[in-house]
Amino acid sequence: MLRLRYGPVTAHENGDPPPPPPLPPRFYESPPVLLGGMLLWAVATGVVVLSWLVGGPWDAGSFWTCIAGLGVGLFGAAIFTAQRAAARRGDRSAQRGIEPR
Repeated sequence: MLRLRYGPVTAHENGDPPPPPPLPPRFYESPPVLLGGMLLWAVATGVVVLSWLVGGPWDAGSFWTCIAGLGVGLFGAAIFTAQRAAARRGDRSAQRGIEPR
């Protein structure tokens, strides 16, 4: 039977794994993600309304789903804006990790 030998998992002296690398800005910058999602919901709303205007059947479920998507995006943008403003002011209750501009 063949036995494989594995070396140490980490090369650190204390045995702890190395800390994770910092996130690139594109992963913690929320405005592009929020605006992109809201733009997609706005386009979907336009498609639903346009399909109705050209004579297609009215699909109220799709329309209200698109409106709800826009509403959730606006709510998320409002929360992010409030948290970023609190971080700029230096409030202790502000969310950590938001880079103030």
